[in-house]
Amino acid sequence: MTKIGVMVCGHGSRDEGAVREFQSVARGIKERMPQYDVDSGFLEFATPIIRDGLDRLREKKNDVVLAVPGMLFAAGHAKNDIPSVLNTYEAQNPEMEIRYGRELGIDLEVDQGGLGPDPGSARSGRW
Repeated sequence: MTKIGVMVCGHGSRDEGAVREFQSVARGIKERMPQYDVDSGFLEFATPIIRDGLDRLREKKNDVVLAVPGMLFAAGHAKNDIPSVLNTYEAQNPEMEIRYGRELGIDLEVDQGGLGPDPGSARSGRW
């Protein structure tokens, strides 16, 4: 039977506040997906690193991992660096299949308060 885990991959930062924000996002994903083992890690500048999170998922016997870049935009790190880390890990651990997903992106329908479109936006129908 296949056991699926989720890996949230962050860039990392030397700024502790940025690291805490990412960890908050990763915790939120974990809380919303209790049916899966969810872990997280950083590409650089912070710990744990992505490999550490993958190790923990492997130790929990996950044989398929859905890796999600915890970033809003698909820039170089999300397109190149994280896939390189995941591909290397998968090659070294052939019992684990890693599937890489899309960046988190921005939802234009949600305003800062999470209540819907900005009343002054073109999408709201009001100017």
